Amino acid sequence: MKIALTIDSFVEGQGGVSTAVAALARTLRERGQQVLIYTAADATHETIDLDVVGLRALRYERFPGGRVPLAPIRLIQELSNFAPDVIHNHSMSTMGFQALIASSILGIPIIGTCHVFLAGFLNYAPISLEGVPLVEDVAWRYTTAFFNRFPHVTTPSEVMRRCLISHGLHMPISVISNGVNTNLFCPKEKYHSNNKQPFTLLHVGRLSREKQIDVVIRAFARLSTDYPQVHLLIIGVGPEESDLRSLATDLGVSDRVDFAGFISHDQLPSYYSEADLFATASTIETQGLVALEAMACGLAVIGVDAMALPDLIQHEINGYLVPPEDETAFAAAIEQFLLKPELLQVMGRAASRQAQSHSLNNVAIAYEQIYMNVRQRSKRALFQQSKGHGPSMKEVNRSK
Repeated sequence: MKIALTIDSFVEGQGGVSTAVAALARTLRERGQQVLIYTAADATHETIDLDVVGLRALRYERFPGGRVPLAPIRLIQELSNFAPDVIHNHSMSTMGFQALIASSILGIPIIGTCHVFLAGFLNYAPISLEGVPLVEDVAWRYTTAFFNRFPHVTTPSEVMRRCLISHGLHMPISVISNGVNTNLFCPKEKYHSNNKQPFTLLHVGRLSREKQIDVVIRAFARLSTDYPQVHLLIIGVGPEESDLRSLATDLGVSDRVDFAGFISHDQLPSYYSEADLFATASTIETQGLVALEAMACGLAVIGVDAMALPDLIQHEINGYLVPPEDETAFAAAIEQFLLKPELLQVMGRAASRQAQSHSLNNVAIAYEQIYMNVRQRSKRALFQQSKGHGPSMKEVNRSK
């Protein structure tokens, strides 16, 4: 099959959606499919091993990746040249609408993946909209109205599937993990280092407000006096880096909090494997890809009991779940591993076992089946229209 993947901004290693799209593209290619990625143009595309079509984009630093693609005519031209069997859209912003338009004009079947908990992001807007019911309702209405335009929808977690249905999604929807490369991300016994810190707490992700990295830093600071051997490593870049550095300074722990900046995705396994424990305080994860990568590397995980993280983290089995925004509970969970270091190995092994069910090959097989089903439904609808009887494609979609 020829598969077109559309995404607003594609900079591998910056954000879970880009990471998931890159992994899917490579796995589909390994399985014999031809894959092109359509996204906002970026200089990094010349350095990766994937086929990327860069489109004209506007700069907007608050947008993930910093670029907003706006080139509908060029997208239609490029898709017409490639003639894919299916378009797989990973955006619910400008690229998503352009993909829908191109699909309609060119008659190419399309599916959409919902990666983003938009209503949760509103809590971290420049002007806080937290707790405003009307705004959250509008966010959900937008989300479901957008995805109701697709003949098939996927999302990486069961909790997100339930949310979409409860807020009005009526199209067929499947839960398909973003997946993890279990050959690349594997337990720490396969990695060796003579320079590891006595105890390293690790956070990986975009340095932005919605990730609530400040909770991790505050929890770490609560333990700093009693446990001087603990060290916090933060990997990632983003608009909140300056504020997070200032917070570490204000709390008196800047000498034990390292900001490693951007680390390429293929180098991340060694960082996971040299760490002792993984932590995330994000409350908006639709899966939690970095948590899954950490688990695949044999790390126990501390996360918040919100959105999709409970689907990954089994409390007291492969990690701990704590209440959102509760730095005291977060610190107490970290301390459990310091008081009982044997838990690191026991829970880490359980985490690694669970991650095996999220292999990329399983993900690709699931998507290939959906691609074929959507193509067949599209062909049947076109055949019915050509014969002058039966419902139109829009009516078929509306009836699902």
